[in-house]
Amino acid sequence: MNQSPSYARKAHILTLLKSGKPVSVPSIVESLGKITLPDGTRLACVDKTVIRDIAEMKELGCPVTWRRSLDSYELEDKSWDMPATPLLGRDEILAVSVGAQFGNAALPKGVGKHIHVIARKILDVNTEEFYHGADMTTLKILVPPVAPEAEKIFTTVYEAWSTRHLLTIDYANEQGEPTKRTIEPQALLFHEMAWYIRAYCYLRSAQRTFAVSRVEKATIEEGTFSPRPDLYECITFDTFDERDPYKDIVIRLTKAGRQFALAHVLHSKQKIARNEDGTFTMTAPQKAKNLAVQWILAQRGEATPVAPAELVDDVIAAGKKITESALAQKEEHR
Repeated sequence: MNQSPSYARKAHILTLLKSGKPVSVPSIVESLGKITLPDGTRLACVDKTVIRDIAEMKELGCPVTWRRSLDSYELEDKSWDMPATPLLGRDEILAVSVGAQFGNAALPKGVGKHIHVIARKILDVNTEEFYHGADMTTLKILVPPVAPEAEKIFTTVYEAWSTRHLLTIDYANEQGEPTKRTIEPQALLFHEMAWYIRAYCYLRSAQRTFAVSRVEKATIEEGTFSPRPDLYECITFDTFDERDPYKDIVIRLTKAGRQFALAHVLHSKQKIARNEDGTFTMTAPQKAKNLAVQWILAQRGEATPVAPAELVDDVIAAGKKITESALAQKEEHR
């Protein structure tokens, strides 16, 4: 990590004090004038800066004293070290800030708050010169929060994953059918603004992916598990859900649909070509069926499936189901 010039000067002064040789202000200034940090920053300074640095070291507990008879400083306890404070550069501060804001927004409240507090402490020990003029309050990460009713379950899932404990869940599948599973929560995945568990399922004796939102009850078991890297190292945005996908997808887009496709990528290898009539044709090698249908429906008519035929039929069926349900509700409330 980067070192602030202030910290680097103090660390060098401490090194000089530990050498056992007489250390005067002029000798410190001379020594600092020969040092350049890896990022090109020079530590050259004036007497006043050195005197201030030593005063700040005393505030940190450094047992340094001035020996008038020797016209130099002396370290009474040579085992004393500078506090191990993290010193960050601009990119590192950005990484801490992004991680803290994401954790605070998308993780269980207790965990997210803890991460936020730690990040705040890290940033607080960095001097203003290390913010390089950046105002971290202008960086906002806005993601849907964990629903209050799912907070307790999510916290339990997170605890089991982080401590590698087996987890028993009451789970409802996409059709709402309940099952009880004992699983190894091998990995937590954040996909399309929702959390999922990539797990080894003892009921199926195979890997499975569970949506945290469909977990109705979760209990941490006493048993633990070992990592199974083959279950999660291969996961990418495109391979998140590989269940019987549609292949060679073709979708016609309006101008608004193209904008949606650029902001909400369906597949990393999707391609969009402009048609003569001003519309666009998007192609994608494949996508999980439920995710492709959801993606098209989310555009509310700005995306029209062309191929494969099964995708077209499934979108029509999903749209019909929504329409029939809405009409039924309308009739019921007349």
